[in-house]
Amino acid sequence: MRDYYEILGVNRGATPEEIKKAYRKLAVQYHPDKNPGDKAAEEKFKEASNAYSVLSDPEKRRMYDTRGHAGVEGMGFEGYRTMDDIFRNLNLDDIFGRGGFGGFGGFGDAFGDAFGPRRTTAPTRGRDIRMNLSIPFADAVLGAKKEVNVQGKRITLTIPPGIQDGKTLRIRGHGESLGVGTSGDLLVTVSVQSHPTLTREGADLLTDATISITTAALGGSIRVQTLTGDVDLKVPPGAQPGQQLRLRGRGATDASGRKGDLRVQLIVEVPKSLSRKQRNLLKELDKTL
Repeated sequence: MRDYYEILGVNRGATPEEIKKAYRKLAVQYHPDKNPGDKAAEEKFKEASNAYSVLSDPEKRRMYDTRGHAGVEGMGFEGYRTMDDIFRNLNLDDIFGRGGFGGFGGFGDAFGDAFGPRRTTAPTRGRDIRMNLSIPFADAVLGAKKEVNVQGKRITLTIPPGIQDGKTLRIRGHGESLGVGTSGDLLVTVSVQSHPTLTREGADLLTDATISITTAALGGSIRVQTLTGDVDLKVPPGAQPGQQLRLRGRGATDASGRKGDLRVQLIVEVPKSLSRKQRNLLKELDKTL
């Protein structure tokens, strides 16, 4: 898949106005009404429209700059498959303006008057369908496949690793179908269930581990629960209450694709009752500290 900056012919530091200007030029050059029957020109028009849709959106552009095409796909953008997709989703009057585009009016006027009649209203399209989906904490962190029923059809959703609570996934073409025109989209808002021992902070996961005062003083090894199984964690001698230890790469995936850590906060357990021997030993120890 070609680089979006290369498609529009702009550098990676291009301003929003430079990106819009580059797209206007390509849209006029490759519009199907100007190139009837030319499939190559139509593909270039769609390619340019995909590039503009990503690079003109600050959040999509940030994700693209960080992770490339995988970044925007993770946001639910899969590209425009048809001309109707483009006319339905891009604000073309905003791109071309009214009365300021090469002597023509808005986008519809520019292509309708210059290249022949073209409808300026949106094509018949089914409505979008919205639904909520509750997923386990582990599926949100690790990613998963989920099956849902939509208007009698069973479809499989891909839950990307590291998805945040409240994120909405767009699955194109799985909304309402009117039998003519194009189908709407399915919009799935994800709700992440809580975990009994783990919480999330950015890409890091957090948990507590209780250790004895002797382990805190002398060091040792403890078992820690992770989402992929229990692991051994080394506690250094002289560990302090509230100190955090890290298990590298055992966290969630952030927007840039970086894997976070599992941060383990130590809780030092102090005995509530001691035998006479234990008290004497602690007193002797205290004299040496």
